[in-house]
Amino acid sequence: MTELARLFAELTRLFEAGLLIWFVLLLIVIGGRILNGDIDATGVLVHEHGEGVAPERVLAMAVFPVVLTSYFFNALHADMSVPHPSLPDISDQMVMLLTGGNGLYLAGKIAHRRTP
Repeated sequence: MTELARLFAELTRLFEAGLLIWFVLLLIVIGGRILNGDIDATGVLVHEHGEGVAPERVLAMAVFPVVLTSYFFNALHADMSVPHPSLPDISDQMVMLLTGGNGLYLAGKIAHRRTP
């Protein structure tokens, strides 16, 4: 490995660590603001305040973290020993899960929209 390649590898690791630290700090700040009441998180799962929980919103909020976590663990096990490593493709099942969850969410938005 040449000196330039080692330099780029080290810079990549530093950038990766910095980005990870930034995401963790962002998560802590947002979580802290939600817990302090600075960010209002009530009513996220309902169409209007006072109505019951909307199942399509629950599904949309449950599907996305599942797909994200699945892809994250899939990416951790990707083969990086090839000359040009890349992120793995998203599986057809995950695309169908995202499409179905988002489709149901939009259907719920359309069904509950108020007409003037």
